[in-house]
Amino acid sequence: MKRSLSKGELAFWIVLALAALANVAVFVALLPTMPDQLPSHWGIDGVDAWHDKESSIVLAAMPAILLAVLFIVPRIDPKRRNFERFYGIYQAFAAILTLFMMAVSWTGPLTVWGYLSPDGAVLNTLLFGFFGLLFIGLGNYLPRIKPNYTFGIRTPWTLASEEVWRRTHRASGPVFVVAGIATFIAAFFASTAPVVAIVVMLVTVLGATAFAGVYSYLAWRKLSA
Repeated sequence: MKRSLSKGELAFWIVLALAALANVAVFVALLPTMPDQLPSHWGIDGVDAWHDKESSIVLAAMPAILLAVLFIVPRIDPKRRNFERFYGIYQAFAAILTLFMMAVSWTGPLTVWGYLSPDGAVLNTLLFGFFGLLFIGLGNYLPRIKPNYTFGIRTPWTLASEEVWRRTHRASGPVFVVAGIATFIAAFFASTAPVVAIVVMLVTVLGATAFAGVYSYLAWRKLSA
């Protein structure tokens, strides 16, 4: 049985879709004002790869494509009825991720126009800060995410047992918050010590992910004993 959207929910998706489509339209309209080559990749020392400006249209269209996928997911998930119990959280995640991708699509033009430094100092700080806040937010709301196949901590053991799902998300929430705080703090060193910032983020985020996987297995073993 498909979930029917309320008028407010439908308006949310329509507004977000219009914003994503406007992102593409504005990008195409400003394409003639951009140089032939735009930055396509930033390394530790800044821009290290370039591509034709026409190729950037794909990146500008990614938010709209991503949004379409996020809209469809709750309607085809085998446990789609559970989305009703945390749909507000899912909508917030969809909005944040779509807006983030829209911002990313403009990093190339903003760099060649002089608004972002090519050494990546400002960009690294902003990205680390964003991911830190994202993990803090996810950690706070993980315990409220109900079992499904596409959103949350999906291991073989959480998908096999709703109780394992509940315990894993409840236990992992604070761990993700700590990883987010560490990543957010690392943002302040992203411009002066980018290697240190990257190591901090990788260790904490991968550590939180590993914790969730191991905890779900141990919880499943305990309940199956």
